[in-house]
Amino acid sequence: MRDSWKKVSIQKIAEIANVGTATVDRALNNRTGVKKTTKMKILNALHHLEKDLGQKKRIFLLCQSGNAYNNTLKDTLNEILLKNQSFQVRSKFILTKEKITNDLKEEILNKNYYDGLIIVSTENKKVNEIVNEFTFKKKPVITLTSDLSETNRHAYVGNDQVAAGSTAAKLLTSLMKNKRGEILMIISQPFRCQQERELGFKKILRYEFPKIKITETIQTTDTSEESYKHVKKYIKDNGPPQGIYNITGGNLGVADALKELEANDVHFVGHELNSNTKMLLNSDRMDYVIGHDVKYELKKSFNLLGNYFKNYQIESFKSNILIFNKHNYPH
Repeated sequence: MRDSWKKVSIQKIAEIANVGTATVDRALNNRTGVKKTTKMKILNALHHLEKDLGQKKRIFLLCQSGNAYNNTLKDTLNEILLKNQSFQVRSKFILTKEKITNDLKEEILNKNYYDGLIIVSTENKKVNEIVNEFTFKKKPVITLTSDLSETNRHAYVGNDQVAAGSTAAKLLTSLMKNKRGEILMIISQPFRCQQERELGFKKILRYEFPKIKITETIQTTDTSEESYKHVKKYIKDNGPPQGIYNITGGNLGVADALKELEANDVHFVGHELNSNTKMLLNSDRMDYVIGHDVKYELKKSFNLLGNYFKNYQIESFKSNILIFNKHNYPH
């Protein structure tokens, strides 16, 4: 018998043919003790799996985030797909404030059309149902940048977000010379990554800088318009803080509010390197940006999917936390 079956898992063949793995092994190696009808079932299962191996796997990529991250991931995806056409990818990008509708849920599940899922999303019931429907049917799910730890996803790819928050605390406090004062924090709660960053940030302040306090936490929906409005109101009502830590998107709005109110001495640290934050770093309107290699992480996500389809066990991957200032960001 031909050796192409060695590319296919005996366990998978056994599951489809509804027989034991020992029976599959005997049949594929032309050993005795296997009924003709059973052997035919096994060969049909093998043919089905070999056919699947020759087809492109269909992947759905869902990204729910702010405009800046959506655009970065969209551009990165297009760049990767130009060079690697191993997968057929359907993508959907929506804003943080938008809800996962029933129509979108049905599109993603789509009568089992898609073979795997890469997802960046807030945590909510519909998302959990989508992820768990994939995993129930033994289809791989990779969470990217922000984990969905309440689901049965197969792997997470991205920064250790608690460590990213701790890094932000170290950077911001290093700019506050007397190690005392007030910090304004900006967050949009639905993302797990932001909750973890907040945890890491507060941990450093609590144990290492007890005289630096978080004066208030502003909640936005990842937009510069909201960040601008809330930061401007806060400073008008309370005066400028010594530092601002923006856990979420909308960095441009924060910087615009500071510029308009001439609060030039406020130290500002945020996340995600993109065209806006590069401009803010270059013009000294932002001190540090904590980033990650989006291209590497997305390629890693596709590699994990490929390994899963080859029947390899896959695990989460923590990427490097990158620190950018005016002098070292890539132009």
